[in-house]
Amino acid sequence: MNNPKSTKIIGLGVYTLQEAALYGGISSQKLSRWLYGTSVSRPVINSQFRQERLVSFLDLIQSKSVSEARRLKVSFHRIREAIDVARKQYHIEFPLAHRYALVEFGNELHIHNHVSERITTVTGKQKHQTLMAQIVTEFMRELEFNAQGVAEKYTPFENNGIKITLNPKVQFGQPIVGDTGYRADILNKAYLVEGSYKSVADEFGVEMEEVKTAILYMNSLLESAA
Repeated sequence: MNNPKSTKIIGLGVYTLQEAALYGGISSQKLSRWLYGTSVSRPVINSQFRQERLVSFLDLIQSKSVSEARRLKVSFHRIREAIDVARKQYHIEFPLAHRYALVEFGNELHIHNHVSERITTVTGKQKHQTLMAQIVTEFMRELEFNAQGVAEKYTPFENNGIKITLNPKVQFGQPIVGDTGYRADILNKAYLVEGSYKSVADEFGVEMEEVKTAILYMNSLLESAA
């Protein structure tokens, strides 16, 4: 997407609804409901760019967490309740994009501290009860966190040691191929025109394997969306 003019989004990452849906593997319709709500339901996530109808990096990460929770049959009521408790009682502004991830355990939602492995219940009648367990999802393994415990980098794809990363401080959070500084979609589009790994690699001054990684990643997104 074109660089937005508003300075309020600098460093936060920004995507169109369609981009975020593609990168998150979530339908645009679902993503819109979760972030912006509808005439009959309030949003699930407190979106950073609701007025602009855009999606921030943390909106994207939290939406993927909602998607995982829904896959596990967690109700929206439980998700909203857990978010409210995490924000009000534990002062975690972005509960679904935090090192203290929300997890399902024993039919309730809990805050999971990945450092101490401590679990604190945040839904149901036994709120604030502390348990001990080790629950780590694959999605959380793809995230890196800053000193405040908030997600700051997402690495959804790797091929032969070359990673695709989304970092809100780099090119507004668009997927970047390895250390090239180039967006995956740009290299992929170039390949569709040139039809040759070598031609694209020579044009951009990158390795052929980096071009291949960009193409594999973009194809994986399209396959997930199909």
